[in-house]
Amino acid sequence: MVRKVAVIGGGVIGITTAVVIAEHLDNVQVTVISDKWSPDTTGDGSAGYWAPYLLGDLPPDTLREWCKKSSEIFQEIFQSAKAVEYGVGLLPVYCIFSYAPTDDSVFNDLYLDYRPMTKKELSVFPSKYCYGISITSFFAECTKLLPALMKRIEKRDGRFIEKKIYSFSELAGKYDVVINCTGIGARNLVPDPEVTPIRGQVIKVRAPWMKHCVIIDDDYYVIPNSEEDAKILRDWVGLRPYRSTPRVERESIKTKKGNIDVIHNYGHGGSGVTVSWGCAFEVLGLLREALEDPYSSGFRSKM
Repeated sequence: MVRKVAVIGGGVIGITTAVVIAEHLDNVQVTVISDKWSPDTTGDGSAGYWAPYLLGDLPPDTLREWCKKSSEIFQEIFQSAKAVEYGVGLLPVYCIFSYAPTDDSVFNDLYLDYRPMTKKELSVFPSKYCYGISITSFFAECTKLLPALMKRIEKRDGRFIEKKIYSFSELAGKYDVVINCTGIGARNLVPDPEVTPIRGQVIKVRAPWMKHCVIIDDDYYVIPNSEEDAKILRDWVGLRPYRSTPRVERESIKTKKGNIDVIHNYGHGGSGVTVSWGCAFEVLGLLREALEDPYSSGFRSKM
């Protein structure tokens, strides 16, 4: 018997989750529902740089596992013949600080390279920057990554529906399980008042002399990518879905049309690319439980 699973959300979290489900579960048909697709998602406007850092109250060990899984998969893509198609590459980064940063050593070994910057390297920057870290990591351009992943979903007989979902009741009785990857939209859909919009802005410009990414005091960054032929390519302003802790858990939601089994996967702030694959596999485990549970509609939320 074919089980039907809906994924709400066409951003990097939703599309990555849909790919993992489609490619790891037999007899499951995945339908992705969203009112926005690439290149108009939040992830398309981001730099797509893989960089672990603390996400609210999320336990470091959990975050580490999510980040590690994502890094491993980006490495697989980078080492494959499809790296250019997926927009995945390696990036040398200088993180410079005007203060002594806190030690995030729990994540340091996840980078391909991580070391303090030398005095000579720091001397290139204004004197107020007293400390720096040199790292090498991955980046993923979502304008390329998302279309490539969508092709993989289609190959597994996945479907795409362009529609905005205002209530889970719209999906009750149509799908066995619904995966909620709506990002900031979860604030009204769930509803979850903990989801807070945080403004982000990215201006893409032509700067061929930039060979390194530079992150300044964890607030601003300059990142080279594959664009080659523009002065100002794009000025993107968007809202990122911040939550005190990312929500990845299962809940039974009562609607006028009956109970519906929902797995939430939202609230990742600006770390969508960094934790995307790790969270997707976390959802996969929860989905397996839901599909095997004959009393899934009676599952009680932990929220």
